[in-house]
Amino acid sequence: MTDQMFYLFNSRKEMDRYDSLILEIIHNHRLESKGKDGMRLRQVEEQYHKEIQADGSLNMSQSKVGERITSLFMEGYIEIKNGYSLTGKGRRVLELV
Repeated sequence: MTDQMFYLFNSRKEMDRYDSLILEIIHNHRLESKGKDGMRLRQVEEQYHKEIQADGSLNMSQSKVGERITSLFMEGYIEIKNGYSLTGKGRRVLELV
């Protein structure tokens, strides 16, 4: 494991399936919208809850979407520029997952 990969994984101890789901949702939105606009909070929340309900292995009571988005923002995985989008750090972590 390179130092960069070690830092990415260990800089955020709570990174789990729920967090990576948020990154995936934002990334997929960017691909579908061809990078024009970031994703709005309401869109992230709606898609997030749909994904959790569809996946039997995830638990809605652990989801806490607002707290997770805030943590991802504070740690530099997502940014807010005309909506939510991934930073370079967020894209690198998503590629490794």
